[in-house]
Amino acid sequence: MTATQAENIPQIIAFTNQVGGSGKSTSTVNIGAQLADFGLRVLVVDADDQCDASVALGYMFPDQIDGQKTIYDCLTDKTVKLQEAIVPALCGPYGAEGTKPIDNLHLVLGSGEMENAEQYLTTAMARELWLKRLLDQVKGDYDVILIDCPGSLGLVVIGAILASDRVVACIKPGFKELRGLTRIEQKIEAILEDFAEYGAHAKLTDVLMVDVPTHRSQGAVWDDGKNMARDAYGDLVLPGSTEGQLGIRRSTKIPESYAHQKVLLYFDRAGEATADYLAVTKAMGFKRVAK
Repeated sequence: MTATQAENIPQIIAFTNQVGGSGKSTSTVNIGAQLADFGLRVLVVDADDQCDASVALGYMFPDQIDGQKTIYDCLTDKTVKLQEAIVPALCGPYGAEGTKPIDNLHLVLGSGEMENAEQYLTTAMARELWLKRLLDQVKGDYDVILIDCPGSLGLVVIGAILASDRVVACIKPGFKELRGLTRIEQKIEAILEDFAEYGAHAKLTDVLMVDVPTHRSQGAVWDDGKNMARDAYGDLVLPGSTEGQLGIRRSTKIPESYAHQKVLLYFDRAGEATADYLAVTKAMGFKRVAK
């Protein structure tokens, strides 16, 4: 990372929404891949029990890899260091012929057992600081850390926001989804107030709209949603790669790339959604590292 980026770009970014299916995992891994391609050292943290970030980065069954620790092991066993749960991000399925690691991109392996994390954290000491303590072990090794949060606003997400410098809300276009952003804002404000003594400082800095219709016939409410987003959040709404467009366009390549366990940058390099994620990454303030 250049000196300018190091000074101006937050290092730890949480991707959130209080519901699933909002594009958090897709955005986390694809922005992570763009940043790695820029030459930055990137760590993706899969904190969601759905493990979609892990699947997208090559690990279909993260709990079934012999001898491999996961984020849940780090949460529940204080003797397990976060480094033990970090694996190379892959282009293709783990163990398959031709699968290769993605340069500069690593992953804190997810776990389906994270569905029990809320219950575990309820009785844990300093429960809200769980992820901050883990990331403190490794954050000096990376330029950017991206956290894929579960679709809730519970203790796992509170921990992610507390550990972060910046929060990106991922939403699909629509009135209901935009209304849901209010809860995210309120949760962040409460965390800043309640945990100021622990250095809480993350703010909602970006709104990323995903699965954006490209034609009126695909979504007649899109123009209204776009106008509402701009009216409510202004410059926080990230642009896409074409003039006047917001966010990530709807594309069949997105679910196809997930099924093939390859990020868009390597599955459909010249595609529209890939171009949108590149534009979004740049709009977030990141630049390619000069060699």
